[in-house]
Amino acid sequence: MAGGMLTKQADQLTARFLNTVNDTVAGGAIVSLPTGITGPAVSATQPGDRIVLDDPTALANSDYTNTGQLYGGVYMYVGTYASSTATINRGQCAFWLPSALPPNTSTAPATSVSYTVTADAQPTTAIPAYIAGVFINGNASPAVPLVKGNYGWIQVAGVASCQIDTTETAPAQAATISAKVSPTIASSFDVGVALTTTTLAFVLGVAIGSPISSSISSVIITRGNFCGRI
Repeated sequence: MAGGMLTKQADQLTARFLNTVNDTVAGGAIVSLPTGITGPAVSATQPGDRIVLDDPTALANSDYTNTGQLYGGVYMYVGTYASSTATINRGQCAFWLPSALPPNTSTAPATSVSYTVTADAQPTTAIPAYIAGVFINGNASPAVPLVKGNYGWIQVAGVASCQIDTTETAPAQAATISAKVSPTIASSFDVGVALTTTTLAFVLGVAIGSPISSSISSVIITRGNFCGRI
């Protein structure tokens, strides 16, 4: 039970920085040996593994020059859905793919059942409720993107950098941040939505300072329980 009760701890980092991981196979390519040579015993990071970082450690694991700074929080290794419509960008909302969640894992990618996410709102654009966390990889050169169908890290707790949509409902300090219904920027967030029984399921957290439309803003994730997946 590596990592204890609250985290199924990751075994290794497959790139220099957390927000440059873009593995084509789960856990990354560990070793490359000639045919017939037995490889060393290793334990690769698998979808669902998590790490807990404080602010200095998150900074040390950030490609902050090209992609952006990471902050203290919990990060989860996930697979991404190759047939997603939206391209994955930094600050987007990551949604659980319903067909990959128990007990529907028979239709999921075989190597990432139960921990497959997508940048497409789930279960629908009008009901963006299956929130897993926030994508941390970059989308512009020289930042390293997380390519659809590959494996990488998302943030599920702590202070996250979130993409705000082109319009906000009610921008203000400590305003509620929620997944946006029918956003202009794919899988972006809305600010200050009045909460109802339905919209409560869309909430990610609260804003730090006053969020700005069409920009990355800081958000304290309050969704809790590591977004419902352990």
